[in-house]
Amino acid sequence: MLTARTALARAAAAEARILASAEYQSASNALQDGEAAIRRKKYKLARQILPLAESHAHKALIKARQEQVKREQRKAQEREAQSQRQAEEAAKQTAAQQSATSAQKRITKTTSSPIIKRALVRPKTYRVLGGETLWTIAARSDIYADALLWPLIYQANRDQIKDPRQIYPKQTLAIPRQVSDQDRQAARQKARESKIFPVGELLR
Repeated sequence: MLTARTALARAAAAEARILASAEYQSASNALQDGEAAIRRKKYKLARQILPLAESHAHKALIKARQEQVKREQRKAQEREAQSQRQAEEAAKQTAAQQSATSAQKRITKTTSSPIIKRALVRPKTYRVLGGETLWTIAARSDIYADALLWPLIYQANRDQIKDPRQIYPKQTLAIPRQVSDQDRQAARQKARESKIFPVGELLR
């Protein structure tokens, strides 16, 4: 069961809920059915269902990553097209005043700098989606890219999170950004020692 949960958590971290919704939903449904079978002590049935949940989760993860690549390619193509349009417009405006070299320098400055700045921006808050946990949120590439740092989010939101295992859709969580290496190490150690999330199983 933990293996299926882990696969589903990894798929969620890759935004499979949105990018591979059908596969993700199939995995989620199979996991719920498997857990229900275990609760009813129908272990043989559970052993048949849970591998399906893991398989669907892996498919969701693969598809989500493929969709992410396609999305990045589309963005790159859009940026390239926009840059080309800007270059053509700038060339028309400056042809009578400046050489092609100076025009190209200005185009590079006005098109590439904003992209670099946007890439460095990290959100300071996060709106919870259905099925997410502090573990999967911390694992997101735009949050910490490290699931073991979930205690940082928990500590920063103690006013609205009583049990770290219970967060709810549409909650807006604060994401600490000014975090020292010492605090990160302490958070990882706390996560490893905690029984809230089965770290040993989830990291296999």
